[in-house]
Amino acid sequence: MDKSTCKFKISPKELLEFFIERGELTIPLISKELDLSMPTTNKLISYLYDNNYIINVGKGETGEGRPPSLYKVNNNIGFFMGVDIKKDFIYINLMDFGGNILRNKNCKYNLENSYKGIKDLCNLINETLKEWSVNKTLLKYIGINIPGRIHTEEGMSHTYFSFLEDPITEVLEYELNHKIVIENDTRAMFLGELFLEKYREKNIVFINVGWGLGSAFLVNGEIVRGKDGYAGELGHFYAYDNEVLCHCGKKGCLETEVSGSAFYRKLMDSLKNGKSSILSKKFNNNDRITLFDIIEATNSEDLLCIDIVEHIGSELGKHVANLINLLNPELIIIGGSMAATGDYFFLPLKSSVKKYTLKIVNKNTNIVLSKLNDNTGSIGACFIAREKYLKKMTV
Repeated sequence: MDKSTCKFKISPKELLEFFIERGELTIPLISKELDLSMPTTNKLISYLYDNNYIINVGKGETGEGRPPSLYKVNNNIGFFMGVDIKKDFIYINLMDFGGNILRNKNCKYNLENSYKGIKDLCNLINETLKEWSVNKTLLKYIGINIPGRIHTEEGMSHTYFSFLEDPITEVLEYELNHKIVIENDTRAMFLGELFLEKYREKNIVFINVGWGLGSAFLVNGEIVRGKDGYAGELGHFYAYDNEVLCHCGKKGCLETEVSGSAFYRKLMDSLKNGKSSILSKKFNNNDRITLFDIIEATNSEDLLCIDIVEHIGSELGKHVANLINLLNPELIIIGGSMAATGDYFFLPLKSSVKKYTLKIVNKNTNIVLSKLNDNTGSIGACFIAREKYLKKMTV
């Protein structure tokens, strides 16, 4: 609803967003905090209540007099699905209107830039909707995270599924018969992290070290997207004079030496050269080895894997140091699959940061490993889906 034509000082949608942010509220509290008259607040509450957006959950506490009615978001008025696409898996979450995660799962999925990749993705989503008995009329939006360069507003993916003439959102909406919003996987992971961890810092760098390497930024409390939404391509900084071809088509990208795919390539090369590892038997039997297997081997104290991951951590630390010198953030969060190797990765990274940063710039920057798992991205996708729905609402 256009605020200029709205009969309320704030729109019912804005009050609904306030409920989502704050939880249970009374009319006097809303009136006080939003600087609204009691009659105006009553009208807004009546509108949302009559349209089933909020429900009465009893009486609020009060020091004296009659206790006021307590209201909260009607969680069951709509649901949102979040889908996070990884190299070998997809993670799926279902969230109610109030932001509660109801169901989650992960499935094997081979990410490939083809029609088969799209068909397999749609099949997995439809199977999950059926398995969870989701009421399709109440599923408001599906948020899908895709690695690479994503133009969220146009619904275009310029890395995976880039062969399509139409926006990937339109193709998926046709196949799934649901509204779709897409986002870059790293930015969605960061948003999930922000929603779940409730960080107080206003200047944060998030680095996703998964199969690839990406980053996302919070500056003065605002997510940085760039003009077309492509901000954060840390993995494609020119960093090495090597002959390793990046998936972007260029050579020398940071991602070619610092990423899960680099970890995988380096380990495979070492095994081909006869070096010993917990994974040697699988390698010699030509069994499929995944990044998850390699991380598991690292955490089982495989010396070859530890050597490689320590080197990658040290290399990433140099570039984290550059970001600190450039942006002077309060907090840097290291997330993604590689973060699961813990101190094997993190300690060399921190040592490298200390070596290459300016002390005066670095002294108030805290660096932490994400405490969340790979499920964070799909949770972030749920929140993005709800944000998109709220943006389109006309109440």
